[in-house]
Amino acid sequence: MQTPSIEDFKKIVSKLAEFIRLSQRLKPNDSYLIVNRNSPVLSKAAVEAAESCRLNVRRFDLPASQPYEHFPEELLKLLRERTPKGGMGLFDYSEHQDWSLKELGARIELLFDVIEEVPISWAHSPQITLDMAINGPLQCDYRRLATEAEQMMQKLKNVKKLHITAPGGSDIEIVLPESVKFETDCIIVPPNIYNKPGKFGNLPVGEVWAEKGQFIEVQDNQSGKKITQHYPVKLIANGTWVCDVCIGGYNERIAPEKPITVELEDGVITNFHCDDPGPAPVFEKMLATQHRYGLPTILEEVGIGLNERARLTGNMLEDEKLRGTCHIAPGNIRYHADMLVNKPTIKATHLNGMTQEIVTNGMLALP
Repeated sequence: MQTPSIEDFKKIVSKLAEFIRLSQRLKPNDSYLIVNRNSPVLSKAAVEAAESCRLNVRRFDLPASQPYEHFPEELLKLLRERTPKGGMGLFDYSEHQDWSLKELGARIELLFDVIEEVPISWAHSPQITLDMAINGPLQCDYRRLATEAEQMMQKLKNVKKLHITAPGGSDIEIVLPESVKFETDCIIVPPNIYNKPGKFGNLPVGEVWAEKGQFIEVQDNQSGKKITQHYPVKLIANGTWVCDVCIGGYNERIAPEKPITVELEDGVITNFHCDDPGPAPVFEKMLATQHRYGLPTILEEVGIGLNERARLTGNMLEDEKLRGTCHIAPGNIRYHADMLVNKPTIKATHLNGMTQEIVTNGMLALP
């Protein structure tokens, strides 16, 4: 496992403390929980950062040597019954890259069944790496990002439709239901925009996105039982999305000559194709989820990257924050896969009929 230099470790601690102060906006004596999943160095840095902010810190380790289907009840009970004011979950899958996809359901359960239901500011870091913390988006200017996120959120206020094109061939129109709003991970202060007690966002920060979930009763065809699960509110999308950068759950860059092409009709994924077999497990999971719960995979999210320090790496946690990029995410029960395109042009139509180009060939329309 990589060991950072003393100087690099101090850089990480300094930026994590900046994140806690400026993005989570926590204050001295607030309680703070750090969940460590195979990320001991970053967890140690997070403890030091939180202590430097004079927070009351606790660390919880997830040590299982295989992927979790559900995280331990001890952790869920801790969050529900002794809710910290803030916290972060550091999930490093560098040594077990397939675990990211295999633990996806457990992470969704953690966020929507627990984190959103308690008054907490939560930083969610699936696939965080030391390189990301030392050389990449964790080293951003948090004050600047908070300001720019608010400016972009203002541009997206009362938007009813987005038309997104990209040089790779993407051409899609998305109509946002009135109930779905844009939010940001650059400011993680609860409650969330849907008045849930808790709010979560990614660390590294650096995007604005629109997404909303709901809890429904669904038939589990594997167990034969009816259960309550989280399922997204559908964004009404029509067109073609050509993902030529990266996709969540696959830890490599997409070969530009072998992109993933997804067709959407009325917000439902109707077809997908890729000549590269590498990303196949992501779509195998999508099809398995559809079969298990009998529900279509639908468009769950659309997002725009803002972080000036993010790089194209093949790791979606970083790539979707890359300034001027755009991603959509098909979703289902315990399934979510971000799909990124580079250099998009995004035209927004507001409720009053006004249109404006908010991203032009990957350039953000910000002051």
